[in-house]
Amino acid sequence: MATMNTATTVDDIPAPPRPGESDALDEVLVGLSPPPRARRRVLAVLLSAIPVAALFLASQMIDDVRYSMAPTFAVSLGDGRTADPASVGLNHYVTLRAAPSMADAVTYSRLLWPGEHLVFPVAGRDGTPIYVQVSQDGAQAMARGEFQGRLTRFGGAGGRYAGVGEYLRGTHHAPVTADTWLLVDGATPRRHLWAPLLATLLLAIALSDLGLLRRLFRSARS
Repeated sequence: MATMNTATTVDDIPAPPRPGESDALDEVLVGLSPPPRARRRVLAVLLSAIPVAALFLASQMIDDVRYSMAPTFAVSLGDGRTADPASVGLNHYVTLRAAPSMADAVTYSRLLWPGEHLVFPVAGRDGTPIYVQVSQDGAQAMARGEFQGRLTRFGGAGGRYAGVGEYLRGTHHAPVTADTWLLVDGATPRRHLWAPLLATLLLAIALSDLGLLRRLFRSARS
């Protein structure tokens, strides 16, 4: 039994309408039901949440962006017993000579920052305390008693060290607040060049989603 295959030819494709005539294809599209409102609302919520989250994450990197643009030469704070970090200010690359007070030291680790970190106060200091954080590669700094890195606070850097300050205050009853000074040994400005790149990416994501959200509301009105 013979079979015949039918193929679409040029004659089967409708010709475009003449000027002044209605387009049958447009009438078919107009007759289609609009998309469900619930789906549109869910999409609007998602498009609204993404830029909010992106802008929030970008705001947490303001200190990191500033530090990445700081001078690469270290400012000497001198002896840790009499040093005045306020004379230099936040997010500067500094050097500090100090002896650690290991009795009040703590160790911790973070999920996104592999390895253990040791945080201790400067020994022999009167008045406002200064804490130093040393990572696993800071053994030489501990041996020579000189630390070089980022000058910040426990409440700075997007709250990255806030949990450590709360642990010191709650467990060791240390006089640690969000304004207590912290020197992060080994943290150079060049190691924070990722911050402006990531912040720019987050801002681009927020702007693109806001553009999509605007188009969605415009199509809903029309």
